[in-house]
Amino acid sequence: MSSCWQLRPGINRAGNGLFALLLMAAPVHAQDSIEIVAVPRPVADILVKSTPLKARVALNFERALFLNLAAAQQAKLKPFPLIGKMTVKNPLLPGGEAIIRGNFVSAAIAGTKPKRTPTIWIDKTINASEDGVISIFAFPQSVVTMLQPSAPAGGPVFAITRSGREEADAKVTIAGEKITLVLDLSTNLTVMNARAAVALENAGLVRRGRTVGLWSPLPGVQLPVERLIPVAGAQVLGVPLQQPYARITEARAKELDALALAGTSTATDEEDAIVVTADRERRRGRGPWISVGQDVLKYCSRIELDRPGVRWALTCAFPG
Repeated sequence: MSSCWQLRPGINRAGNGLFALLLMAAPVHAQDSIEIVAVPRPVADILVKSTPLKARVALNFERALFLNLAAAQQAKLKPFPLIGKMTVKNPLLPGGEAIIRGNFVSAAIAGTKPKRTPTIWIDKTINASEDGVISIFAFPQSVVTMLQPSAPAGGPVFAITRSGREEADAKVTIAGEKITLVLDLSTNLTVMNARAAVALENAGLVRRGRTVGLWSPLPGVQLPVERLIPVAGAQVLGVPLQQPYARITEARAKELDALALAGTSTATDEEDAIVVTADRERRRGRGPWISVGQDVLKYCSRIELDRPGVRWALTCAFPG
């Protein structure tokens, strides 16, 4: 067992929601739940084929394992024939692009039975501290609870309905925009793209702060963002906004702050940072999204993936 994570049997939980009519009254038993203690961050021991590896546990994507190239080579992974290797361009990747390989790989997570898991490895560093990143949805238990001992204890439970039993995101409509929301423990910032920021502005939830920061969704990536100032009581899906930021272009960052450090994005792929108004252009661009970071989640002592209830259940003690 790793020194930076612990597993404890969960307690009995009943009435966690509907999965199917036959399960309406079925409780979630102790052996079907698990707790991960993030000390200081959530890390899982995984066995990929016969190779022991460590991966940070993530909340913001569905069941999959992302590995650094060195870890994949150590495990002697081979990409799926013909379609298992491709070059992908995306501003969230270091350098804007990467060679991605993938396959279904036998992986045992935290001592559980090995299961074929969608596994991706790229020629860039996904995780600088561990061998990779694994989704919380890769755990087979019905209820997976992440404990953060550094967070303040107690507080109410905030229930966020997810899009589906095996889906990480939630949906919320604000000012006519259907926004995708995810939880991300790996970043200190809550970040949204331009379309989501405009929706929150139009709803009177935030105003522009006109100060610039840098967002690092992956090692080696730094994207310019603008601070947003929430109005008193502003919240999304019941969760208070703390220190949100909006994606902006490099040019806009330089306009706002001549001393701001340059980011890594390019003018050729900044759809998330450009506000478009024409309906045709709106359909071509990326949909609105919000990634809730540790500025919010650091106040949550419990983050529970409730599969039968199709929800996130966050126990948080927010200031004020």
